[in-house]
Amino acid sequence: MKKKNNISPAITRFPSPIAEDISKRTDDEKMQLIAEHFRGILEVLGLDLTNDSIAQTPERVAKMYVREIFSGLQENNFPAISFFKDEFHHEHHPHCVFVKVGFTSFCEHHFVPMHGYAYVAYLPKKQLIGISKIPRIVRYFASRPQLQERLTAQIADCLSLLLGIEDVAVSIHASHFCVIARGVQDENSQMVTNVLRGKFDNDEKLRSEFFSNI
Repeated sequence: MKKKNNISPAITRFPSPIAEDISKRTDDEKMQLIAEHFRGILEVLGLDLTNDSIAQTPERVAKMYVREIFSGLQENNFPAISFFKDEFHHEHHPHCVFVKVGFTSFCEHHFVPMHGYAYVAYLPKKQLIGISKIPRIVRYFASRPQLQERLTAQIADCLSLLLGIEDVAVSIHASHFCVIARGVQDENSQMVTNVLRGKFDNDEKLRSEFFSNI
């Protein structure tokens, strides 16, 4: 039987640096202000905003920021979560749920993309979470300026709190364009971050099974 959560979408003990008054402006007001500021940036860079190719770029960027890549800054965009009774759990032989999720986020230091995969696993007890909800949770937290370390912790924390369990593992493997496109310009680099909780942390066999699945 399905049941939906009524838990606050700000369900993490590792919050992003979001100002408390973020909801005081409407999306349209935010897009108007962002477009104005971005237009100023383009002018400072010396671009000709009368050119047809970039005349509407400030508005495009503003819409992309608010409605798409940073939509996770709004709590009301947290996905509705459905739960199912776990009819397959055995106390001595618990089954492991493992999901691989592709994602794109933006590094909050340089506002350029990081792209990769989040590997998420948990040992259910009394309930299961809808299989499509894990990718939605990953992408909700990814849709904001981020640090990979924080993103990993937020996903693990959210899943742990939603399901009321400790046995959660999250591993993120991502390439960062702040390394690829600037600075050292290493296009082959990849960053790996792990959060292991409960049995994934203290059970060597289960931990090895998680990493072998990756």
